Amino acid sequence: MLEVRALRAWYGRTQALFDVTFNLQQGQCLALVGTNGAGKTTIVRALLGLITHDGDILLGSENVVHLPTYRRVRAHKISVVHEGRGLFARLTVRENILVGLGRAQRAFLDDALDLFPMLRTRLNENVTALSGGQQQMVALARVVVERPELLLLDEPALGLAPAIVDEIYGYLNKLRAQGLTMLLVEQSVPRASAFADELCLIRTGRSAMTARVGDKIAVNQLVAAAFGNGTTEGHPSSTSAQENDHG
Repeated sequence: MLEVRALRAWYGRTQALFDVTFNLQQGQCLALVGTNGAGKTTIVRALLGLITHDGDILLGSENVVHLPTYRRVRAHKISVVHEGRGLFARLTVRENILVGLGRAQRAFLDDALDLFPMLRTRLNENVTALSGGQQQMVALARVVVERPELLLLDEPALGLAPAIVDEIYGYLNKLRAQGLTMLLVEQSVPRASAFADELCLIRTGRSAMTARVGDKIAVNQLVAAAFGNGTTEGHPSSTSAQENDHG
């Protein structure tokens, strides 16, 4: 589905990614974890073609590394929920869900509202009148309407109260149950372990280690490598860890 090899990226003359390699299988969820500033969000931006980058980004059998953003997104049916939700502050809830979508996609609005019923009574309100959790529902409702094959999620729990985080991940689990392939950026290893199939540690712009979430020893090693703490209390148990030569 998505294979990334030796990905590098820059902000102007400053190099932010040095060597990122991972593989995401169709119908699976891979979580990029690591400390602030490690390069997780930069990877999402590079995958979308929003910053200068090179290496290989294979979507299916096509290497899209030299394609513009719109061609990647349209041809491979990619949706993204950006850090901070990426909503349009001047638009209503309905307009935020449907903006830029074709008539065929707009027909799926009822499906989105079935998943997020509280939005039905708020469709004509400005999106800024909603709470942070409700705004995240709007961002996810747009995903339902778009019918993507690959979903990029950049810190979907950022800034939300714990109870709301649980609710948002409950909705994401419903999308996963439909077979949607997901790449998740998440700082919390326990939360990522409870949701994803595999973790990929990003450290100083490099992919340092991968771990299947069922392998307690592998996840333990990943936590120690990421945060200097071998404790994985609350992490589910998995089967393989792989350390890359580039650290």
